[in-house]
Amino acid sequence: MPIEHDQKNRDALTRWLTLVIFAIAFAWVESAIVVYLREIFFDGNFDFPLVVKWEAGQRVVSPLIRIEFFREIATMVMLVTVGILAGKTKMQKFSYFLIVFGVWDIFYYIWLYVMVDWPPSIMTWDLLFYVPLPWVGPVITPVLIAVVMVAAGSLMVYLDENNYTIKWRWYDLAVEFGLGILLITAFCWDWRNILQIPGDAARTGVPNPFAWWLYLPAFILACVYFGVRLKKLSAVGRPGASLLRPEDGGHKTA
Repeated sequence: MPIEHDQKNRDALTRWLTLVIFAIAFAWVESAIVVYLREIFFDGNFDFPLVVKWEAGQRVVSPLIRIEFFREIATMVMLVTVGILAGKTKMQKFSYFLIVFGVWDIFYYIWLYVMVDWPPSIMTWDLLFYVPLPWVGPVITPVLIAVVMVAAGSLMVYLDENNYTIKWRWYDLAVEFGLGILLITAFCWDWRNILQIPGDAARTGVPNPFAWWLYLPAFILACVYFGVRLKKLSAVGRPGASLLRPEDGGHKTA
């Protein structure tokens, strides 16, 4: 019924806004932690090269790195948990995770700019993660991924709330997951240089040109693949629709 349908959409919007508020607040916490970590590990410096110590051919790792490793894992667990709590279906749980992660990542940079006037531009190099390998790239690269995550997650929640069943095939997930691995590889491509591994004077710790040749094809293909599948989802109600159909008592097709 129209009234019930409107109420469902209002409830979904309320959950969406609540998650966004949480992500924005959590992003402030993350930004503050990073400011502290830069003071502890890198003398408050956001520029490259990083402060990396080597002795007798071995990298000197601070005991705090182990704490940081588990902090990063705990952060992901929190974001996943919030998505699970917010969603009513498996699809919504995953979609809400995408939304909260994307908003959190975008506002992480916004709050850093508010706190310490950094980054000066969207092409400024950043250390995204430090474990197990340093992930580095221009600020625009994770932000683009975050924007797509928010848009895709929001769209899938909208469809799900409007009585459509989205069922991705296993190979759809495999394709997107594989492209995600390529994106991570692009961020980690220059790790030997970033860690300034001894034995090569060319490893200055200053990032070389970013692996756009790997990042852009993977990013574009991931977006296009999602868009193509979504176009097929929009064929609901017409003969041959195969991925998405209204919940009208009929069987779900894959």
